[in-house]
Amino acid sequence: MGKKNTVSRSTQRHPRVYVSRVQAPPRISRNADSIRERLRNGAKTVVVDTAGQLIELDDKTFASAGDEWTLRFTAGSQARIHLDSPLPATAHIVATDATTVEVTGQVHVWAYTHATVTAFDQCRVVAHNHAFIRACDHSVVWADDNVVVHAYDEATVQARDHAILALSDEARAVVETAVVVRGPARKNVTMRDT
Repeated sequence: MGKKNTVSRSTQRHPRVYVSRVQAPPRISRNADSIRERLRNGAKTVVVDTAGQLIELDDKTFASAGDEWTLRFTAGSQARIHLDSPLPATAHIVATDATTVEVTGQVHVWAYTHATVTAFDQCRVVAHNHAFIRACDHSVVWADDNVVVHAYDEATVQARDHAILALSDEARAVVETAVVVRGPARKNVTMRDT
């Protein structure tokens, strides 16, 4: 009988190396120039924190951007956005975390988590999760999940899931049950069958 190999298996193995994937913190844009540069360089997501300063964005800001990106306002940012022509359907502007955004022209905004959006002209707002929306002129709002909407002029609102609406002037709403409607134009409400 030959001599047994007495080397244990554990000494033949390579040492275990634990690798964790460390993600770099997101780059934060603080002004319009930074946003324009990041979009021009092909960023898919641009996180914006204006540190309480108001920034203004327009068609020029998005002119060199690709067709597929998300611009996300966070942390109490303040922005004013005017677009003469709508963005591609795959480009998204999102307001979250107690931001304040005013939109004019043909802007489409998604609002979440206590964001405040004031929409004029032909803007569209999709609002969820305790957002506060002011809709004026011919703007359109889709609201659910405890959103508060004040609609004026000829704005149109579609609401469900415990939304609260205040309608003035010729503003109209289509609502499901569990929506509270107030204001002098509350006669302009249509109930949607669920």
